[in-house]
Amino acid sequence: MALKLLTLNVEQDRHRDRVRTALATHLPDIVCLQEVLEPECSVLAEIGGYEFQYAPMTRVRSGTLNRMENLTWGIAVLTRIPLQHRKIIYYSDDPELRDFHQPSDARQVLIATEFEHEGLPHRLMTTHFTWSPDGQFTQEQHTDFQRLKAALTAYPDYVLCGDFNAPRGGALFSLFADELRLIDHLPASVTTTIDPQFHRAGALELVVDTIFSTRDYAVNELEVVEGISDHKGILARVRRNPSHTANR
Repeated sequence: MALKLLTLNVEQDRHRDRVRTALATHLPDIVCLQEVLEPECSVLAEIGGYEFQYAPMTRVRSGTLNRMENLTWGIAVLTRIPLQHRKIIYYSDDPELRDFHQPSDARQVLIATEFEHEGLPHRLMTTHFTWSPDGQFTQEQHTDFQRLKAALTAYPDYVLCGDFNAPRGGALFSLFADELRLIDHLPASVTTTIDPQFHRAGALELVVDTIFSTRDYAVNELEVVEGISDHKGILARVRRNPSHTANR
C-alpha cells in the first residue's frame, strides 16, 4: 500500500487549530512541516501517534503580550513508520541560529529520513529553502543550492518535499530538475500553492511548494488542500518502484 504524505508550511502558530484539524482529518502516514514551532511538534505527534524529528532554523518570540516565550521554529518530519536512520544537515553558510527579524535570518536545513515499508527501503527528505525578495533568484540561493546538492549526492534515491521559495518556471526551481534530475510531481494545472485566505500578500500565482523525487518513486493522487495555513498543503500517495530497487 502506498504511503500517504502531507507537506505543509504551517506559519508558526498562526493557524494552530486548522493545522491540528487537518492532521486529524487526513491522518497521513508521514507529515513534513515547515515553519513549525518546536513545542507544536509533540502536540501534533499525539494526534496521529507519530514519532518526530525536528530541526530548528531560527529563534522567535511567541505568545501573548502577558506571556512571551523564546522559541525556535524550523522543519519537522512526523511519521508512523519507524525510522531506521535520520540525519539533520545544515547547508547555509552559517549553521548558528539567529533571532528572527527578517526571512533571510533562518538557517537552511535538510532532514533526511530512511525507513522500510513493505520490504522496500525508502528515503524521505524535507527542507525550507532560502528566501528571496519577490521570488527573485539570488546569489545566496545559488550558493545554498550547491550546498544542498552536495548533501543530496550522498543519497542515490529519495523523495524531497517542502517550501522551496522558488517559483516554478524560474531559474532556481529549474535547477532541481536540471542539476538534481528530480521529478516535480505537482500537476501543471496547479498554478499557486499560496493560500490567499491567509497569506499576508493575498492572492499570488506562485508554486513554491511541491513534492520532488528521483525516478525510483511513484507519487500519485496529489491533492492541494486549501484553508489550513498561508501556504496550501500537498497530499499525495508515495510508493517505491520495486523495479528500480532491484536494479541497485
